[in-house]
Amino acid sequence: MNLRAPTRRTVGLVLLAGAWPAGSVSAQAKSLKNQLVGTWSLVSFEANDSAGHKVPSIEGSDVKGRLFLTDSGLLSVQIIADYPKLASNDRLKTTPAEDKAVAHGVLSFFGTYTVNEGSKQIVFHIERSSFPNQATDKGFARRVTLTGDELRLDSPGQTVAGRQNFVIVWKRIH
Repeated sequence: MNLRAPTRRTVGLVLLAGAWPAGSVSAQAKSLKNQLVGTWSLVSFEANDSAGHKVPSIEGSDVKGRLFLTDSGLLSVQIIADYPKLASNDRLKTTPAEDKAVAHGVLSFFGTYTVNEGSKQIVFHIERSSFPNQATDKGFARRVTLTGDELRLDSPGQTVAGRQNFVIVWKRIH
């Protein structure tokens, strides 16, 4: 009778131990798309001009941003600088200087995305943007480098508004 109780316990432990490595292996085999799903916080957003000099992509101080990628392929991006409050306290009644501060200090867009696992690229298909020229049918491809909780999106060769070679770095927050 003493032999049966340890035998059941041993069998249970062996079965549990056998299941453990399978979970670890499947976590390592996640697709790139599955690794990208989540909420990301902006670390940096840089671009170069045609001469190779770094130029701002957002004007203003204390630039912050969020990138949201869902498992169903939806995306939302907000990158916003800190700028003075509107004098009128009404976003529909602004001065030309306030309009400029908002236009230069905000980049917000949403749409869908696809991932090319082979070339390690993400393509943003932008439906609406605070920069309307971004909303095109062709999409914007970015090379993906994922290191732990850091996501680097690189756009070599792309030129938008005189800026090229965009590099946006995000840190996973969820």
